[in-house]
Amino acid sequence: MNANKKIITTILLFICTVIVFLKTEVFSESKDTTIKVGLYSYEPYYYRDKNNNITGYYHDLLELLCKDANIEYEYVNMHLDEGIEKLKNNEVDIILGAHNIEELDGIYYSENHISVDNQCIFTKDLNVDYGDVNYLNDKKLVYVKGDRNASWLCKLLKGKNININLVESDSVENSIKMFEDGEVDVISLPFANYSLKKYNKIFKYSSGIVYIIGDENSKNIINKFDKIINEKYNSYYYNDLVNIYNKYFRKEIIIINSIIIPTLFLLILFMTYKNIYPLIKKRMMINKIRKNKEKNNYILYYQPIVDPKKNNIAGFESLLRLKDKNNKILPPSLFIKDIEESDMLSEMTLWILERAINDYKIISNYDCCKDKDFYISINLSSKELENEYFVDKVVQMAKDNNIKSGSIYLEILENICIEDLNKIKSTIEILKGEGFKIALDDFGIEYSNLNRLEMVSFDTIKLDKYFTDNILKSRINNEVINFITNISVITNKNLIIEGVEEKFQVDEIKKLSNENLYIQGYFYSKPLQIEELKNFIIESQ
Repeated sequence: MNANKKIITTILLFICTVIVFLKTEVFSESKDTTIKVGLYSYEPYYYRDKNNNITGYYHDLLELLCKDANIEYEYVNMHLDEGIEKLKNNEVDIILGAHNIEELDGIYYSENHISVDNQCIFTKDLNVDYGDVNYLNDKKLVYVKGDRNASWLCKLLKGKNININLVESDSVENSIKMFEDGEVDVISLPFANYSLKKYNKIFKYSSGIVYIIGDENSKNIINKFDKIINEKYNSYYYNDLVNIYNKYFRKEIIIINSIIIPTLFLLILFMTYKNIYPLIKKRMMINKIRKNKEKNNYILYYQPIVDPKKNNIAGFESLLRLKDKNNKILPPSLFIKDIEESDMLSEMTLWILERAINDYKIISNYDCCKDKDFYISINLSSKELENEYFVDKVVQMAKDNNIKSGSIYLEILENICIEDLNKIKSTIEILKGEGFKIALDDFGIEYSNLNRLEMVSFDTIKLDKYFTDNILKSRINNEVINFITNISVITNKNLIIEGVEEKFQVDEIKKLSNENLYIQGYFYSKPLQIEELKNFIIESQ
């Protein structure tokens, strides 16, 4: 029993020790972390706008870093000279805009500096030339208590036998008031503070770079900020940190950019529109299509092909659909053009073929197809069959998957000219040799020519929906259907009549003398997702 107590005590002590060591890091990683930031009035670093909202360079910088670090912050009001004391008393966690003073113990500095502390000296005397530092001798210079710049400047000029009388103020606003009221001769302000732009700027100087500071308890916050700056903002271009800096300290850049950049952009756009834009658009479209593939936004729907006389399933036509960002299913008319214009048709067809081969194995275990012969058909164009790389990939896919002969049909659009047929004739024979069946889709429209059926050994003819729609309305259509039916019988080809939606159409089709006659259309089923096929049954007619 005592031994067990010792073990438990040892474990608890170990856990407590780990927690103590990880306390700070856990704090910094928590999504609910809120840090306290020292806030002082020092335009343009911190100040209030006309709506009394806190703004300024440090404020915008803090917003950006905290957003990237996924932490919250709250301000603690203070004067410049109170910063170090508030850090040591844990009243604040970090302060932005501190010089690196080596003699301060226990203060932790950021690796990256966040600004260069540039200052300007103003006087009301318009006769003083810029750079005339001798003018400053025995002059009263007002500065904000805790601002290191004034004391630094005082020491610098003392080496040149120029003495300045420093006058303390508790804020920038009071410093400006004392200057304008004539209580002092000159004032030192950050060069981007435009409150005194009507006065004479006689000298510009810099006391060095400034950092984010904290203490031992908040160094992980500063480390996280450094990591963000090093990893995310290491380029001058397209850099939000640079943009924030320019907003306050290089407004002329923003003005110039607002004029020059749009002009150059329009010029470049005008000169390169016809040559570059199509390439950019195509590349963007290719990336979009591939991203949709990676995210499984492309979906195959399957529409059953039914033997109306035996009332069983002969196969399924695979139909490509696209799921948009709102999970709405889009038909091909809304996206297939993008695939074609991006020269992605072959790549997509190979994707469809691979998916169809895999889905065939799944569907073969469904009750509607179990232990039965059926096929899945996919659509392709004559251009794909002329593409040697595409054909090789299809052949390889058939071999890799050891596809069952007749399990996959390749439907070729009927609007294919005689010249194209001559080019793909040998290719079709190769594909048939690998177990694929070939169907001629949308027969009866555009380039219809009966000698196509003799030139290429198609296994199936698909009669266009146009004839189905007019099956009882047009005598000519009925004669064409009868004629094609007879041709399919003579040539021993399967015939699929597409677009069947009404019972009277089915009744008329059943009258045709053809044992290899099949129906595809909404009468039996709309296109379904593969999961919906699991419970699909053909209702008795």
